[in-house]
Amino acid sequence: MVDKKEYHKQYRLDHKETLNEQAKQWRLHYPGYAKQWSLDHKEEKKEYNMQWNLDHPDYKKQYYQDHPEPGKQWRLNHPEYHKQYRQTEEGKASHQRGEFKRRVIFKERINTLTADEWIDILKEYKFKCAYCGKEFTLFDRETKDHVIPISKGGHNTKENIVPACRSCNSKKHNKVEVK
Repeated sequence: MVDKKEYHKQYRLDHKETLNEQAKQWRLHYPGYAKQWSLDHKEEKKEYNMQWNLDHPDYKKQYYQDHPEPGKQWRLNHPEYHKQYRQTEEGKASHQRGEFKRRVIFKERINTLTADEWIDILKEYKFKCAYCGKEFTLFDRETKDHVIPISKGGHNTKENIVPACRSCNSKKHNKVEVK
């Protein structure tokens, strides 16, 4: 006797084109159904995911130990992908949305930092990274790091800016570092 799961798996493989066409026709006949179903069941899915995470507390931790940087190898093997994506209409629109969000947040913050104040900050830190102490070079330039990130309510003022190398600034992301 043939296992039911194996039979269905083989059937799907043998009739892949037909099934794909049927699914396409169904989606054309019922536009928006899947999206509406997803919206209707959003809370249920959220509760299920929260419960699953509570039932499996070590899963994510173990996953990230086994996969230290997901996608890093793919990005190394496909360096042209990001550049090509940014040239597509979808990529341009995505970048524009991100920039718009950033500008909206930035407009709501106090922005009093001047170029002279930035030079004073660099002198105060002796042209070194505030986090790792590395001296800035032509190839590893200084960046303005917000101690309290803009996204967390920080302002673009002299009191909230420290110089950081690109590496430290990227590692910090939008965390609030306490020195």
